[in-house]
Amino acid sequence: MQQLLLIYDGDCPLCRNYVAAQRLQQHFGKLTLLNARALPEQAPELLAELQQQELILNQTMLLRLDGRWLQGAQVIQLLATANEPNWRNRLWLLWFQSERRARFSYPLLRACRHLLLKLLKVPPLPY
Repeated sequence: MQQLLLIYDGDCPLCRNYVAAQRLQQHFGKLTLLNARALPEQAPELLAELQQQELILNQTMLLRLDGRWLQGAQVIQLLATANEPNWRNRLWLLWFQSERRARFSYPLLRACRHLLLKLLKVPPLPY
């Protein structure tokens, strides 16, 4: 069974709801979810590792799969395969199973996240 670590912005309603809507544990097995905003207190050595690898959490969602880091569009593409088979998730999978569409769409999703955080007066992640 694979061990996964998903790091996302827990103060972002889009990120939080997206992660909550996934059936990740059913699909992938052992999964650890980490709120990026809690990393300095909960996992400072992990934060140092990410900073050393120049992975900028304010710009992407991260998933560690079998020791390697997937970012942004790669994460969305992989997570799309883990959804329950309903009409909304089928559309999501149909769109994001394409690497090209996922790479095109992720910057738009990230821009929506930044706009929403600005409207909600939530400060950006400092790392």
